[in-house]
Amino acid sequence: MNRIVIGSSNNEVGVLKEDKLIVDVKKDTNFLIENNEVYNYVFNVDDANLNILNIRESKNNISCEININNGNVSFNSVSYNSGDLKLNVNLNKEGSSILVHNSVIAKEKVNYDMKINHNVKNTNSDVCNNGVTKDDGTICFDVSSYAPKGSKGCLINQDSKIISLNKINGNKINPILLIEEYDAEARHAAFVGNFKDEELFYLMSRGLSKNEAKNLLISGLLIGILDVCFNEKENLKKKLNDEWR
Repeated sequence: MNRIVIGSSNNEVGVLKEDKLIVDVKKDTNFLIENNEVYNYVFNVDDANLNILNIRESKNNISCEININNGNVSFNSVSYNSGDLKLNVNLNKEGSSILVHNSVIAKEKVNYDMKINHNVKNTNSDVCNNGVTKDDGTICFDVSSYAPKGSKGCLINQDSKIISLNKINGNKINPILLIEEYDAEARHAAFVGNFKDEELFYLMSRGLSKNEAKNLLISGLLIGILDVCFNEKENLKKKLNDEWR
């Protein structure tokens, strides 16, 4: 699949209505959203596989709605001290799925509000949030997964982790599972803290300094999870290393 850059004034992907860019996806597509002029998106996915990479460096808040009428979507977001994010996903047809990989570096307070709606049976969602705080940064992950009565066979997963490298005690993870159907499988995991001493010790025993070991763990946490190609990961790792100096 070719990668298409969207959201800038230099392309004709989607229809701009007021302040929203509406994109209808009817074939397998890769989208890159990076440093653009649009901050509100609606993706309507019909019988297609969609991979989104959203690289955020500006302070602007972003909202994204994804309506999956039939297909599989991978939403990857990498934020370098950027603004808030709102993500709303509707799974509207059996067999549809959403995979969210959200990586955050916070030097200031940021909020991430994610809602996943399993509107029909046999749909899957997997949401993974990883964040690192430094300087004056705090992160709040609000993740809600909803499975109404009748949505049998749904698989729902939430994993959120915040590594705090500053002295501010303001990080929050709010996992919410609203499950009205008995025949649905749902789980969540949440962690706020620092890297384990054993992890650092193992890497340092292999000849790395403490800073090098910590940087390697941060890279794995934020970049390793992303569902993007190898070259894209290498570019993001290079950007991360520049950001972390």
